[in-house]
Amino acid sequence: MYCYHCGYEINEKEVEAKGATEEKNAAVFKDGTQISYVCPRCGYLIHHGEETADLKSLSRASHAEIQRGRNRFASGMGAICLGAIALILALLFFRLSFKPGQQNQLITDCPEFIVSMILFPLSGAALIYGLVAAILGSVRVKKYELLLRDIHNETFTQ
Repeated sequence: MYCYHCGYEINEKEVEAKGATEEKNAAVFKDGTQISYVCPRCGYLIHHGEETADLKSLSRASHAEIQRGRNRFASGMGAICLGAIALILALLFFRLSFKPGQQNQLITDCPEFIVSMILFPLSGAALIYGLVAAILGSVRVKKYELLLRDIHNETFTQ
């Protein structure tokens, strides 16, 4: 179930698993009562049975979510590039810490070694962040593009 206002996906089964709404409020419900949910992100009331205005609002929210996903993917790719550059620099500085004047032995108290040891974890962190952000961004874009396709083909049901 998607929020018509912000596009947030609510897993209806998880919400009902905590406590079934129909069982808790069976005395209050009438025959035509519909169950509505409140979006945890924006507080908008979500109901079954969409109208044209609801679908237009959900379409706008889906386009916004696609843009957020593309922004996240782009920032992830930028972090991957920075991480790759930092890794290359770390490898170069690590190679420079082998001094030819001392039979190509690794010297651990030279500035080149210290710089390489600083750059290795930074590059690893940037690469991991970049991979996670790029994957999450592309998953978000794919999910909301499928939702938009369902809306445009008029096969979307809440």
